[in-house]
Amino acid sequence: MCSPKVAQTVRERVQRDGLPQLSRRNFLQLGGVSALGAMAASVLKPSRVARAQSMSQVIDLSHVFGTTVPTYLPDEKPSREDFVTVENDGFYIQRWTYTEHAGTHVDIPAHFVADGATVDQYPIEMLVGTAIVIDISAKAAQLADATLDLEDVQAWESANGEIPEGAIVFMYSGWDARWSDPTAFRNADAEGIQHYPGFSAEAATFLIENRNIHGVGVDTLSLDVGASSTFEAHYAVLGRGRFGIEGVANLAAIKDQDATVVVGLPRWEKGSGGPARVLALL
Repeated sequence: MCSPKVAQTVRERVQRDGLPQLSRRNFLQLGGVSALGAMAASVLKPSRVARAQSMSQVIDLSHVFGTTVPTYLPDEKPSREDFVTVENDGFYIQRWTYTEHAGTHVDIPAHFVADGATVDQYPIEMLVGTAIVIDISAKAAQLADATLDLEDVQAWESANGEIPEGAIVFMYSGWDARWSDPTAFRNADAEGIQHYPGFSAEAATFLIENRNIHGVGVDTLSLDVGASSTFEAHYAVLGRGRFGIEGVANLAAIKDQDATVVVGLPRWEKGSGGPARVLALL
């Protein structure tokens, strides 16, 4: 797509015909396509229609990826530039520079485990699961270094029933409200030690070994509390072949809902994780 020959061809067409425009006729044609889609749906088997209609809403659990997103390491700040533009080249492409673990992103076992599974090897069936959201926001409001503990898991199950196999268990601490302020989100003290909630190793281990979950997620920068220097929750999760999602958004919107989560991330070679688009299907 980006070869000089293609770029030259597109530029020549733009110079000759001008920039493409979405005409009223084309817009109406899109509506016609939608209508045809609706007609096609009407002749589908009833079970297919029922399944499609049962998904009433999609919630985006991802923050917008940008150059000011909070990052675990200060020098991880992403940067971007225009590579080609519609005005100059006939089409638009950006060039980004960032680490695999910036923005809403996924940790894959290779992130912490030597010879652990990388993104290109990771089983895709693990990246889908029932959303379980455990709310520790009241505790986190009192203590930045609060952890999601085994007692929190047990309290959730007492109220809702046993966590199902294959679930993705999220810690909701309310920390995502700070996302637009990277300094407050990192919450580093004078010595540079960060302070925000995370999973306890005991809770993470229990969820994997006793509930056989697919993965965990947090609305902070780390599966562990920010002050951790041993990363026990990371080892508990990634060391058992599961994944973790960090920097999750909008958990308050799904914490009392029945939802299936789909985790999409680039399948790049030898990846230790990557920025992700995480969707909750209600």
